Amino acid sequence: DEMESWLTPLADAGIDIFHCSQRRFWEPEFEHSDLNFAGWAKKLTGKATISVGSVGLDGDFFGAFAGQNSLPTNLDELERRMDRGDFDLIAVGRAILADPAWVTKIKERDMESLKGFTKEALYSLH
Repeated sequence: DEMESWLTPLADAGIDIFHCSQRRFWEPEFEHSDLNFAGWAKKLTGKATISVGSVGLDGDFFGAFAGQNSLPTNLDELERRMDRGDFDLIAVGRAILADPAWVTKIKERDMESLKGFTKEALYSLH
């Protein structure tokens, strides 16, 4: 109810899409449902949503500031949630910072050559 109370006025005001960020896109927002933040926003408002949070990596964003690296991981859970219609788009951050060819590699199913994220990726532009 609380989430709906602040999302509904935004949707009624004309929001086209909600960009719903969380540390790990695969984690449920509430008990008794596996929907994440974007899944709930879409369910409650009927609006399109974008999910984001550690896409393609096994560690979360805050670990980068502690010097923790993140390895590439499979996208099975992402595909399952997208196929189910939980959210409409996915945003990718650190995986692309670490590997600018990430999208091409995913499209070509070249999972073996994906690069992991290290803090050094924060200091270079491609």
